[in-house]
Amino acid sequence: MMKIRVCLSLLLSLLYTACTAGPTGARSVPVHLSKDACQGPGRALLRNVTDALDIDQLFRGLNCTEQSAELPVSSRTLSACTPQNSVCFEGTDFTFDQADCLQSVLEDLRYYWATFKSYRDTDRILEQSVLRSIENLVQSCFSVTLMDDVQVSLDNKNSFERRLKLCKILKGFQVRTITINRVLNHIVSSLQT
Repeated sequence: MMKIRVCLSLLLSLLYTACTAGPTGARSVPVHLSKDACQGPGRALLRNVTDALDIDQLFRGLNCTEQSAELPVSSRTLSACTPQNSVCFEGTDFTFDQADCLQSVLEDLRYYWATFKSYRDTDRILEQSVLRSIENLVQSCFSVTLMDDVQVSLDNKNSFERRLKLCKILKGFQVRTITINRVLNHIVSSLQT
């Protein structure tokens, strides 16, 4: 019974993601993965995001651990990177459109990079850890550079609201970084066989 609930919950969340995901930020440039240089930068990004969540200086008086994660509605990463012919991931066929999946991962990384770059971080904590890790992952794995064409702003709110929004987005990015690492590890291991 529990397995059915988990399966149903997963399918509903994937269906919601697929139905609400839009073409915002979609790019037609083909994405190629540099398999030999991916795993280290992916793990480093996850470690730096997790470490940033523990830096009180970023949130100044806000208990970030009590806040919920916030993921962008327009992200297609879950729907693009979910195996096509599996029932609740019990099947052995884990095929999916790798190009579409990688494109979606790259769009997510660009979105988060622009979001964190727009945050007024006078101590440069995000710049020295999270932003550099995103740049390193994109350059190492995808052999492309980040572009400033994604416009996101956290600065239209007061200080508390900005810190709260940063906390929620950073927690969402931590979840997304776990997904990205799993996807990259799966693709890299399938390329090596």
